[in-house]
Amino acid sequence: MNRIWFFDLDGTLADTDPDIRVSWKAALRDLGVECPNFDRDFIAGPTIEEMARKLLGEIATDAFCGQLRERFGYHYDNDGFPNTFEYPGVLEAVRRLKAQGDRVFIATNKRYAGASAMVRHFGWDQVFEKLYTGDMHKDDPSIGKMRKPELLKFIMAELGVKSEDCTMVGDTINDFEAAQKNHIASVAVGWGYGTESERAQATRLARTPEEI
Repeated sequence: MNRIWFFDLDGTLADTDPDIRVSWKAALRDLGVECPNFDRDFIAGPTIEEMARKLLGEIATDAFCGQLRERFGYHYDNDGFPNTFEYPGVLEAVRRLKAQGDRVFIATNKRYAGASAMVRHFGWDQVFEKLYTGDMHKDDPSIGKMRKPELLKFIMAELGVKSEDCTMVGDTINDFEAAQKNHIASVAVGWGYGTESERAQATRLARTPEEI
């Protein structure tokens, strides 16, 4: 059987950090919250809730995170992603996998609204078979919101594929730990937002898109 590939989005397919930061800061201003350590500690990739708790501590209650998510979405989904750029060569690597008969999907912690808008904006819907996000079934009580490990499990069940046939491609520890928990291989890309110690948790390292 040909392989099933799950690609992370932020830091793997594109450098989304500048636009995410702008929208985060606008959302915090809307809520009247100051975060002096934002530029130092913010990382694109984790969920809004995870990053809010890291940045803001006890302020980041469930209710606050809900408000933050709404305000972030208001700014991010409507800005047209002016500062977001595809990493050179990555989509060509994805197309090569697809040309050899493999199946390629996006699996991201990003909100479905923002991720789907970005997929359409860059034409990734013409390359990837489907976009999966952790909140795509948030209103379904039988599924709810999923973290990356649960998301990968959900995708494999929906596709009816085995773990040994799958590979997760990403840039941070969230991707590699999710892969490990689902007993699937992982590839750390040599760009994006992860550190060398995070990349060391992956099965393999691809320092260039050609090595994927």
